Amino acid sequence: MTLAVPVGGKTFNSLRERAETIGLDYSHLYGNGQRRPIIAAVSDDRLRELVPRCRSWNHLASEIGYSNSRGGGWRDRLAERIKTLGLSTEHFRGRGFNGLVPFANEPEFTSEPTAERLRVAATGKAIAWFSERGYVVSLPVEPAVYDLIVDSRDRLDRVQVKSSTAASRRVNFSRTVYDNQHPGRVSTGYIRNAPYEPGEIDYFFVVLVDGSMYLLPYSVIGRRVSAIMGQRYEEFRV
Repeated sequence: MTLAVPVGGKTFNSLRERAETIGLDYSHLYGNGQRRPIIAAVSDDRLRELVPRCRSWNHLASEIGYSNSRGGGWRDRLAERIKTLGLSTEHFRGRGFNGLVPFANEPEFTSEPTAERLRVAATGKAIAWFSERGYVVSLPVEPAVYDLIVDSRDRLDRVQVKSSTAASRRVNFSRTVYDNQHPGRVSTGYIRNAPYEPGEIDYFFVVLVDGSMYLLPYSVIGRRVSAIMGQRYEEFRV
């Protein structure tokens, strides 16, 4: 946990006094009274947890709270402790360096993929799948009801991308529409879910959280609002 509290300020001193009153150890926290974090405050168990999964010295330093430190010497002291624990840093990328000024070959993007981001990434995965096979992919201008236009050499196909993180492999094939003509509603209308109608799209491209993907002709799904990607759809798996 990180609190953006200036070292030495009233809030900082109040928090430190409160921690001491209730007997909490705050020596592992950056800003515990030192202008630079203390190597000794990082426990052996914490290093055993972090070193195998970190990708670089920069990544490791950030995980243990050194992201704001530019002081020298920390890496050598930390490397000595890691060596004593019998841990390997052979998998680290980038050059070893003193301080955290990044080098050109030091990886900056160390976050892991999460299921919550699949919805954002699914369209990119679909574009990559078609592009790797030589098909030209275009993005339609809003308010098109489909996500992609794919040039399959002899025609243009409209593709709607769908994703699902459900363990059941259930995919929602409906779309959100704005309807201001519905009887009994106020003049501003309302939003509702509706199926895709024949003639609106040609294919569904489905991306599941386990990495599996499906290319389904519209006729296979039709006006269904959901379906489970089980054995029934295995022939459409790509």
